[in-house]
Amino acid sequence: MLKRTQLNDDLRQLFRYEDYEDYCLNGLQIEGRESIKKIAFAVSYNLLSLEAAIESGADALIVHHGVFGKDFFSVTGREKVKVKALLDADISLFGIHLPLDGHRELGNNAQLATCISADIIEPFEVGFIVKNTAKLTRKEILEAFHAKLGTDDEKPILPEGIKPGRTYGMDHCDFGPEVPEKIAIVSGGAGSYYEAALNKGIDTYICGDILEQIPAIAYESKTNYINLGHYWSETLGIKALQSYCIRNYDIETIYININNRI
Repeated sequence: MLKRTQLNDDLRQLFRYEDYEDYCLNGLQIEGRESIKKIAFAVSYNLLSLEAAIESGADALIVHHGVFGKDFFSVTGREKVKVKALLDADISLFGIHLPLDGHRELGNNAQLATCISADIIEPFEVGFIVKNTAKLTRKEILEAFHAKLGTDDEKPILPEGIKPGRTYGMDHCDFGPEVPEKIAIVSGGAGSYYEAALNKGIDTYICGDILEQIPAIAYESKTNYINLGHYWSETLGIKALQSYCIRNYDIETIYININNRI
């Protein structure tokens, strides 16, 4: 039977928390029962995912967005409600933030690169600079992400001037090559790294948010920009970790999808 302490130690070794300067304590954040027979996985720790984990009979909940902040202690208001629910159900909460973005195999960005059959060239922030080995067009890249991530089936919005287009719920600025060559992939709220990636010679930037100045930067630099959405860009890492746990432990698992296009 899997023990909480063993899982905590294994995850620490797997993701090398010490290599990251993060906004939170990675690993076991709230302690539940010692024996683990079932693990729930979700992108974010919130009341919706927590209630689903409790209903499923899970002994632990592993998320990408857990409890943020590592230099304070305050359990009031909404936090009190969630923590009380966890303690009453005796469920352990594990949060793995930046290490789950940057892992070379299980991480969000490595998994996103796999979606488009891209080869990793070098690390960039918690993501990667990759080569478009499959020579996918911009349209084919959007289609590949839509198929893998399950993004929205909404009517496309065509780009106009520097106004981004919108396809399958993903924003895109199409000012670079039709067939990208060198791409930066950084999941989540990584729009602020766009200009630093341009200095690496990329022609396409893929992340999980879009800022006001981004369309103008894309136009001026003659590059492409794709906003997958923060949530969608960070579903693959937690699913890859679920698969890892299934392979390595004698446990049940459940993936909780709280769909959020933002």
